[in-house]
Amino acid sequence: MTRFNRRTQSSSQIPRYKLRSQLHMPSTSPLEARLQAMFPERVVVGTIAPHECAECNALREQLEGITWSEVPSAFIISNKGALPLLSQDAYVAFLPAWLRQALQEPAGEVASMLLVNLRHEPQTLGFTAEQASVIVEVARFIATANYWGPDDPVNVESLAAIEAAWGRKAA
Repeated sequence: MTRFNRRTQSSSQIPRYKLRSQLHMPSTSPLEARLQAMFPERVVVGTIAPHECAECNALREQLEGITWSEVPSAFIISNKGALPLLSQDAYVAFLPAWLRQALQEPAGEVASMLLVNLRHEPQTLGFTAEQASVIVEVARFIATANYWGPDDPVNVESLAAIEAAWGRKAA
């Protein structure tokens, strides 16, 4: 894989990753199937990332014109902490891609950053109760399946905050 420095290279030099649909990766779990069912695929028509910086340029370049199921895993892994950079509309449209990656690798960096994102200043606007329920289920799965396990104090605290923020929406 080509390595790039987001701070020194223009977005035209950043590699465009293969679409997930080109990789023929099947659903790996009932929770992933639920994720597929609850989050409709749609192309963001408005702003994807409102800031003018290398990271936002890369997000716009990769995410423009595709749906969440088409976001390549390699792109998500390279942009594990990018969710806060998305507009609210893009966050709602693309969060499922990060959730899917976290399900596939619950001990990975994407899953760790996802718990941080879902916990701190969660952007729940625009999600349905059913979607919020899936988001909480994914967070529980990560906290149970990551290296530290469900009894780890950080997992317990993160999960409590996520359930409080997203569970209200799901109730």
